[in-house]
Amino acid sequence: DFSRSLMADQLARGVDLLWLGDFIFKYRDLSSVFLGWLVVSGIFFLLLSIFLNGGIIGRIASQEEGINLSSFLADCAKYFFRFFRVFLLSLVVYIVVFGLLFKLISLPFNLWEKNVSTEWPLLFTSNLKFLFLVLLFSIVRMFFDYVKVRLVVEDSRKSLRAVLLNLSFIGKRFFKAWSLYLLVGLITFVFGVVYLAVYQPLPKAGFMLLVAFIWQQAYLFSRMWAKVLFFSTECHFFNSYR
Repeated sequence: DFSRSLMADQLARGVDLLWLGDFIFKYRDLSSVFLGWLVVSGIFFLLLSIFLNGGIIGRIASQEEGINLSSFLADCAKYFFRFFRVFLLSLVVYIVVFGLLFKLISLPFNLWEKNVSTEWPLLFTSNLKFLFLVLLFSIVRMFFDYVKVRLVVEDSRKSLRAVLLNLSFIGKRFFKAWSLYLLVGLITFVFGVVYLAVYQPLPKAGFMLLVAFIWQQAYLFSRMWAKVLFFSTECHFFNSYR
């Protein structure tokens, strides 16, 4: 019984895959409910993220005005449907980039992997392909971040027009914009490494359990700060070169 499982009491110390597999098998009839809950939760947090991004960028772009809850929520509502249209446009680009472009980039590696006889070249090429994947993702995400910034700064409702104008804006100063984006991404990555380096060895019992919880909250705060930093640098960059 899950409620009396000793392994369940140790979840805070890390998930045991054997126990997790046994749990999934025993309660497999609930899998459809669980999957539905995951889908609904994912959609909710996606819409919430789109909603909050409007408030964050709106307040950053209106630095001369005071920042308060009412103005933040007003910007969230004001830019929600504009950002939602940007999200739909970005889905198309993600499908093209990762469904077609990434496959074309991976094709030479896949052909080379067929002729290797040891696992080390395979490990190298798989890591290299993953690096390409991350870099492509960063480019697409950066591009649509600047689309959102343009919509807010210019107070425009034309999402497709903003995408087309951004092609010229980013194209003329691509490496400057991308370098700035990667720098902020590197800072975020360092935060993640520091968090894991401290969190993993912490005992998950007694008073140290509280310490681990506080450290988790601090990391969540750093992630939120990193999102603000991304948008702040992009707003400053856009205003400097437009």
